[in-house]
Amino acid sequence: MIGMKKMGINKDRKREIVSEYKQRKTTGGIYKITNTANGRYMLKAEVDLQSFQNRFNFSMRMNSCLHPKMQKDFNQNGAEAFTLEFLEETEKKEAESNAGFRDRLKRMEETWAEKFDRDKAY
Repeated sequence: MIGMKKMGINKDRKREIVSEYKQRKTTGGIYKITNTANGRYMLKAEVDLQSFQNRFNFSMRMNSCLHPKMQKDFNQNGAEAFTLEFLEETEKKEAESNAGFRDRLKRMEETWAEKFDRDKAY
């Protein structure tokens, strides 16, 4: 152990990584998960679509349901019956607060909800 350097990220590199993360553009939007076996769907706003895409993909690979409202159909039809579609994407504006961005996304979700049969929504 003597003479071995401690492995890890130095402080300057760590600050650089954090700064890059904070400066990245946040792309939110509206997604729709559809059960192709029965046509039911879940429509939601999400502040970070890429993160949600990763969660959806992981959930499907692990054969686990993303939302309790879909669990019964998920158990019955399996992961392969569910598809993810991004309906609208938008970037968070530089001067926009997180709450303001969420509010804008919620209004977008309401507009999209009017385009689909609410009786088939989860």
